[in-house]
Amino acid sequence: MKKVQLLAATAFLSSAMLSGAASAATFVFKGDGNNVTPIGAEGVDFTRDCGTTGSDYCTIDHEAGFNYDVDGVGLNAIAYADGVATRLIQDIIPGDSGLGAFSELDASDDQTQADSNEAMEFNFDREVTLSNVEFNAGGDVNCSSFGPEGPCGDFRLTIDGTVIGVLSAQDVIANLGTGMSFLLEAVTPEGGFSIAQFTVPVSDVPVPAALPLLLSGVAGLGFASRRRRAPLITR
Repeated sequence: MKKVQLLAATAFLSSAMLSGAASAATFVFKGDGNNVTPIGAEGVDFTRDCGTTGSDYCTIDHEAGFNYDVDGVGLNAIAYADGVATRLIQDIIPGDSGLGAFSELDASDDQTQADSNEAMEFNFDREVTLSNVEFNAGGDVNCSSFGPEGPCGDFRLTIDGTVIGVLSAQDVIANLGTGMSFLLEAVTPEGGFSIAQFTVPVSDVPVPAALPLLLSGVAGLGFASRRRRAPLITR
């Protein structure tokens, strides 16, 4: 009887682990509160106050980019200019800000711009579906009221090395696609974008690594129980 109870409890636990909680991991790069912070130490992994507003983070090792973790979902973000890693800035104040390629020639330019052949790459530690992707225009303004850095332009989207097509950066894109690596290349002359935030649904969070061992243990207990119940055959 105890073995039956153990098997039932273990099966219930397995089911709960598989179903997961109804939640999502949201990466907020803009300054509306609950912003993500790059992993590491200031002065070693990132620098502060590198733009003009006095409230931002910038990469020190541009090839390493920024690393983030939200609810166990790992993300590495890198900015490029002409295909070479460049300074990535996370501008967090005011609210209409975000993550962008920082121009080395203009300290006020925190927009990923087509004219500078800039792009941003997001590499996750698992396959994810990016939803509710919000864009801003750079210069701390949103896409509907862009400033001197230009409007939110189009971008070429590549997921896991496959070119998906050219999309229009809007205030929100409901579903950007599924994969582990997302490359967004600005392609509209005198336009670009910054990334304000996006969401990773909880269904993308992988089952804990120990679960296959747990399930195999359940199967083993059941097999052992059946063997003990089998009658002995004597000659």
